[in-house]
Amino acid sequence: MAAAELFARQGYHKTTITDIAQAVNLTSGAVFHHFKSKEALLEAVVDWLARGITIYSDHLNQAEKGSLAVAEGVVDIMCEHFHRQPEATICLAALGTEFAGSNHHMEKRLNEVYDDFVEAFSRILENHPKVSDSRAAATALVGAVQGIAVQGLLQAPERSIDELAKGFIGLLAEW
Repeated sequence: MAAAELFARQGYHKTTITDIAQAVNLTSGAVFHHFKSKEALLEAVVDWLARGITIYSDHLNQAEKGSLAVAEGVVDIMCEHFHRQPEATICLAALGTEFAGSNHHMEKRLNEVYDDFVEAFSRILENHPKVSDSRAAATALVGAVQGIAVQGLLQAPERSIDELAKGFIGLLAEW
């Protein structure tokens, strides 16, 4: 989705309807025919991203307990998604950064999108012997996985997303 790519690279507030229209070879009027406003388009992008993030929650909800293999599965899903749509992989993080502390209704919506992912991660971390606050640990892990994707864009082509993911999983292994 072109709007997600632009929001990830430029931010929602700096992206214009004209930018989006040009990216999909339409007129601005044609974009407004499909979306009554730029905010309606943003809501459609977030809904699309929310559907995409459920694959992570589904993976975690299939696990009875946490393990390195479960974490590797999450990172593998992110890498597969990144290879298909790198900007979409970081768009949720970019929007979260842009709307954090804004008191805009989108801030609440973004938190809701993340919540299923964090809750699923939190559940499998509850019995981890070194984790005292499973929700905090889950939130940090979600952020770390998204950070790998951000660095995947920044480090390319010197380092691949797969190399970065392998380095992260190595950190999670017992030291």
